[in-house]
Amino acid sequence: MDKVSECLDSLILEMQESREYQNYLWMEQEVSKDPELKRRIDDYRIRNYHLQQSDDVDLFDAVDALERDFYELRKNQKANAYLEAELAVCKMIQKVQQRITDEIHVFVPEY
Repeated sequence: MDKVSECLDSLILEMQESREYQNYLWMEQEVSKDPELKRRIDDYRIRNYHLQQSDDVDLFDAVDALERDFYELRKNQKANAYLEAELAVCKMIQKVQQRITDEIHVFVPEY
């Protein structure tokens, strides 16, 4: 497990040094300079997260409502750049998770 831990530490460092993550950190600082904008972005992020975690919702209507409610926010260049930077980091993490899942097979018996 020591070798796996070492590799994991290296992976984390590479991800932290990536252009995507560095851009995200920079955008986080920029957005934090405007507390009202940061609050609006966080409201959007919270609603978006809860929407993604919901099982009993018409996803099409819910996403449409979310985008309609936050249309003005998404037109804000700084807010949109922050959300795009966050998305890039999330996609990087998902790609790593997916690769591990694809390559490390743990077989679970079916009922």
